[in-house]
Amino acid sequence: MNPFQPPGSRLLRDPWDVRIEPSKAGEVVVVGVPWDWSTSGRPGARFAPSRLRDWIYRFTRHAPSSTDFKYSIADLGDVRVAPGDINVTSRRIVEAARIAYTRGKLVVFLGGDHSITRWTVEPLAENSLGLLVLDAHYDMRSVEEGLTSGSWLWDLWVAHKGRVKAVIVGVSDFNNPEYLAMRAREAGFKVVPRLRLLESLQYALEAVDWLSEQGLENFYISVDVDHLDISHAPGVNSPTPLGMTPWESLRVLEYAAGKLRPRGVDVVEVTPQHDVAEVTVATAAKLLLYTIHNTLVNTT
Repeated sequence: MNPFQPPGSRLLRDPWDVRIEPSKAGEVVVVGVPWDWSTSGRPGARFAPSRLRDWIYRFTRHAPSSTDFKYSIADLGDVRVAPGDINVTSRRIVEAARIAYTRGKLVVFLGGDHSITRWTVEPLAENSLGLLVLDAHYDMRSVEEGLTSGSWLWDLWVAHKGRVKAVIVGVSDFNNPEYLAMRAREAGFKVVPRLRLLESLQYALEAVDWLSEQGLENFYISVDVDHLDISHAPGVNSPTPLGMTPWESLRVLEYAAGKLRPRGVDVVEVTPQHDVAEVTVATAAKLLLYTIHNTLVNTT
């Protein structure tokens, strides 16, 4: 017997244990965006795409509570970011997104800090766009100088007034300045605070219904992992005490994926070097897998 096996091979040698793996073409297109030069918190989200991939591709296709994951994944690799240069990088992200949207039914972007969403949605926002954002923050800031990943949603709305509507679920108390709530109201966005979900998840589901009824051409789901409680997501740019639980998030994402049938989904703000036992990246990857599955389950 040959004593060698390819590097990185699993020790478990079960030929019937089929895992999710990338192929040359598929209903799902994956794009990594290793950019985090816009963060003013804990940097490191540039390293998340590779860690998220590692977890996604270690899951099996079997789902005893649902139908098995039968979709093929085309992984296009990472956007060639220009470190520290948002002008070059943003153009490349938009170009990569345009290509990706032509390749499959659903495009998955692996961030990166949350500023990447401003550019991954740009091809969709040129028509009309409905955004579901899971986030502890409004991300509608203005800063005197420099970059911040906390301004992308405001910048998007200013650039595409009338064509962008959004629902933000999970906004945390005592984590945001008051003027951001005023901006969200000005933009006509629906905001579901985190603690409102303790009364009933129905508040979030009704907000998703509202978004689906706005006559929009495209939908997109953005998952900022800091919407989760710090116990479930210690490895993020801005950890959130008393945030949402993964089960609450799963319910909202499950409903929204089926209702909105988004063209794109992203996961952002994971900082692997601050993670504990890969709790954050593993949870984020599984929430993403469920979102992919629930988006496509009735369309393929």
